[in-house]
Parts: sequence; structure tokens; C-alpha cells
Amino acid sequence: MELGTAVLIAVIITLVVAVPVTWLIAITYRKNITEKKIGSAEAKAKEIIDNAQKQAESTKREALLEAKEESIRTKNELDKETKERRAEVQRYERRVLTKEEALDKKIDSVEKRDQALAKKEDELAKYRKEVEALG
Repeated sequence: MELGTAVLIAVIITLVVAVPVTWLIAITYRKNITEKKIGSAEAKAKEIIDNAQKQAESTKREALLEAKEESIRTKNELDKETKERRAEVQRYERRVLTKEEALDKKIDSVEKRDQALAKKEDELAKYRKEVEALG
């Protein structure tokens, strides 16, 4: 065999062995890179989801806090309004009591006047009888 044929056979054998080995190495390399990218993407996706959940929880806490604050404000306003209405009712009650007392005094005064008039009428009737008896 000649040297040229031996080199050609060696090159062919090398190609026959090297191409599949290179192909396997390339596939393994590509697979590793793809898996790393997938892993990285999954980690990034997990990080995004975690951040979104934290943000959602934070937003939920803020909304609950705002709702509680609004509830407290509403309760305070209602309490204030209730106190004002009670004070107003108490003022009206005092006015009514004052008017009742004034009316009671007037009624007493009128009753005393009526009694005095009745007494005077009785006295007048007695005087008339005496005048008639004398006359």
C-alpha cells in the first residue's frame, strides 16, 4: 500500500470516528447550554412569580390598612354626629322642661287668680244677699 492510500484510509477512519464523536460532543454541549438556559429561565420565572406574590401581598395589606383606616374615620364621624345629635336632643329637652315649668307657673297663677275671683264672687254674692236682706 502506498503512503497516499494509507493516509487516505487514516483520514477516512479519523473522519468516521471524529464526526460521530464531535456530533455527540456538540449535542451534549448544546443540551447542557439549553438546560442551563431553561434552568435560568425557570429561576427567573420563579423570581418574577415570587416578586409578584410579594407585591400582591403588599398591595393586599395596604388595601386592608386603608379599609381599616376608612372604617375608623367613618366610625369617628358617626360617633361625632351621634354626640352632636345627643347634645341637640338634650338642648331641646332643656327647652321643653323650661317651657313646661313656665307653663306650670302660669297655670298655677291662673288657678290662684281663678280661686281669688271665685272667692270674690262668693263675697260679692254674700254682700248682695245682705243688701237684699236689708233692702
